[in-house]
Amino acid sequence: MYKKRLSRRRFLAGSAAAAAAGLVVIRCGGGKTSDQASPTSTGGGQPKRGGVIRMATTAPAASLDPHTDTTLFGAAGKYYTYGYLVHVTDWGDFLHGDIAESWEQVDDLNWVFHIRPNASFHSVDPVNGRRVVAGDVAYSYKLIENTPGASLTGWNEWITGYEAPDDNTFNVHTSKPYAYIFMTLGSPRMAIVPKEAVEKFGDMSSTEIGSGPFIVKSWDRNTGIEVARNPAYYRTDIPYLDGLKWNVMADDAAIQAAFRAGAIDVYPATDKGKAQSVSSVSGVNVQRYRNRLYAVFIMNAARVPAFKDVRVRQAVDLALDRQTMIDKLFMGDGDLCGPVGPSWDTALPADEIKKAYTRDVTKAKQLLSAAGYENLGFKLACASYADNADRAAIIQQNLRDAGIDVQIDAKELVSWYNDMLGVNYEANTYANLAYLSDDIQLQNHYSTSFNRSMYYGVDDAEVDAMLLQVQSTVDPAARKELAWEVQRKILERHGPVLTLYEPYSYWVAYDYIKNYQPSPWGFGMYKYDMWLDKA
Repeated sequence: MYKKRLSRRRFLAGSAAAAAAGLVVIRCGGGKTSDQASPTSTGGGQPKRGGVIRMATTAPAASLDPHTDTTLFGAAGKYYTYGYLVHVTDWGDFLHGDIAESWEQVDDLNWVFHIRPNASFHSVDPVNGRRVVAGDVAYSYKLIENTPGASLTGWNEWITGYEAPDDNTFNVHTSKPYAYIFMTLGSPRMAIVPKEAVEKFGDMSSTEIGSGPFIVKSWDRNTGIEVARNPAYYRTDIPYLDGLKWNVMADDAAIQAAFRAGAIDVYPATDKGKAQSVSSVSGVNVQRYRNRLYAVFIMNAARVPAFKDVRVRQAVDLALDRQTMIDKLFMGDGDLCGPVGPSWDTALPADEIKKAYTRDVTKAKQLLSAAGYENLGFKLACASYADNADRAAIIQQNLRDAGIDVQIDAKELVSWYNDMLGVNYEANTYANLAYLSDDIQLQNHYSTSFNRSMYYGVDDAEVDAMLLQVQSTVDPAARKELAWEVQRKILERHGPVLTLYEPYSYWVAYDYIKNYQPSPWGFGMYKYDMWLDKA
């Protein structure tokens, strides 16, 4: 039987670097200087109970639905309130049991998960604290399958069946050996929800009822969300906090001002300049880390037939100046991003990516002429928050250098988000949220069979077959070689999804917050033992 805790190295043996690889403390303005190389902890001492950590965002959650909302605000909040079959973390031990307290692999294709006897849904109507059983897992997975816009992270390709023979047992069956099964089951979008709540409210877009360590206290899309400690959580030792609170603010300047005034406890600086601007505030820690958020440019050939021609896609690719984007948007503090981001062990070598992304406007014009699209033009969609509009402006100028007429179509977040899910655009650019595996990044963007709801009008059977081979290869070294081969093929195809760059981020927090690890998911994916060392 498998243990409940398993290191990332033991499980995928080098398949991925931790989210915060390379994180270092760069300054503690007016406070203590840390010489710790490890990002795992921001302080020792005896944990204290109580207190609320206050945060802020400019990007509100589009909804509370854990299966469909992929905004940063929504993604960062759902794993505090929902339970999952297992936890796949970006800190410390890689794999933990959650609703499943243990599991066993019967053979290459069959798994049995044993449901924890003391996990219960929140003590709110209509579930009123009843126990979470195997049938809830089966119901939630079926709901995901039937919900438009829900991400199955490889589910349809590999899972041939699942069932709950009794309250305590959940079985999963795969078509072939599946190297990423725990990545799939531990995805933040595989939340376990109660059937009664869905039946009462119609869906989970405006309510959060789960079995996680916190319960939603209040929520408003335009003002924020507050969660309170769940007194009935199956772990009695954590969480230490009384709660967490996210406020929606107008812009980064408002967030920074609130942080300086001590009205919030964390400032998630998106670049080096913003981090430096608050590093002198007394009693704060500033940490630099890879957040695995990466920018993409998508060509929708279903709306612009010219994008079906690989020569046109190559011309667009050659016209893009990715390094200028990094320099202008992040003060040079970022890396070029291939089909798999540089945080992952399966990423192509940096020199190879740099060569593949060499800008050549003259060749771009020649390709457009040969393809008969000298007068190519299209609308470029983006959300009007963070650096999206600025990136779109750089792309617009890059492509105009090659004679391509680009009109920017910037929209409010929710409107843009709905268009993104429905692929209702000609081209799009955005910062993609961090994935828990290199496989999900590859499948989501480049497999035309994996995610047909996000189909961009270009089929590629060869790439599809290569991606399936990667997923079914359990040996890490062999899987890495196959991942390199498919990425090189993707680069030859030039999209329709072009990855651009992966910037570094900075996490600035008052040093009375203890025991957290900055990550794309806030204080660490499924990490609930942060505490406050303050009166």
